[in-house]
Amino acid sequence: MSPILKILLVCGYLFFLSVYVFAPVFLFLKKLADAAGGTKKLWKTYALLFLAGGASTLPVALVEWGLSALLTPDMETAWGCFLGAFVVAAFTEETTKFAILVVAILLSARFVRYTRALSFAACVSLGFAFVENALYVVSPWSANGSLFVAFMRSFTSIPGHFIFSIFMGYFLALAIFGKKKGVNILKAEGGLSGASEKRRKNFYKNVALSYGVAIAAHGVYDFLLMIGASPSQFSGLAFVAWIGLLIAGFYASNLCVDVLKAKDQAVAETKQAARKSDYHINVRR
Repeated sequence: MSPILKILLVCGYLFFLSVYVFAPVFLFLKKLADAAGGTKKLWKTYALLFLAGGASTLPVALVEWGLSALLTPDMETAWGCFLGAFVVAAFTEETTKFAILVVAILLSARFVRYTRALSFAACVSLGFAFVENALYVVSPWSANGSLFVAFMRSFTSIPGHFIFSIFMGYFLALAIFGKKKGVNILKAEGGLSGASEKRRKNFYKNVALSYGVAIAAHGVYDFLLMIGASPSQFSGLAFVAWIGLLIAGFYASNLCVDVLKAKDQAVAETKQAARKSDYHINVRR
């Protein structure tokens, strides 16, 4: 084989590898950024969230390694798969992403829309998925099939992280802005302590759902995948259920996006109507 042909093959290989690693992440990011609006004003925030999510893979990997050593889950049993999926992976990863997201929301002055919760959560989660995917591709145990690994993870792991982030952001948006009001409870006059008891209960309930649903979805996703890869007699059924869960997750996540976009639109229309009313009152005066 000529040197030029070798170079072309290597370049082609690296090109497709890069596409599978990078493209799904940025396609999902663009979708959520467009839904939330104000991308130009928020690009620094989005970049920092993405970097924070990516950087969190190191401490998460260390914690997961420690939990695996402590629990020693047998991945050929259902109980071992449960521990690996829910405790080692889902709990550790979603807790880290949730903590980053909460800090970002508390510090951001531009957290003013329902859909911002989605875009903030997606940036953190996809930053994590991006680095995780890259590490899997270049890791020694996948060196012989890194292109296949990148291809598979671009259609499984990255969409999975995206779906988990949508669930997390959806309930967090309902917690902070309420079901109808569209007012940031954390930055309103009086803050959380000044809100009504009903509003505070709604806040705590949806914060718990934001955290809990993300862990549950991630855990079930990983559990079915691990059972499907194990020698269990239920592996075939688990794999089919996993595919069904992924499809259902996409449908549910799109529904969450549409619901929060509609809420933002309703809040904007209410504010516009209020401004017109104030204008007409001032004109009459």
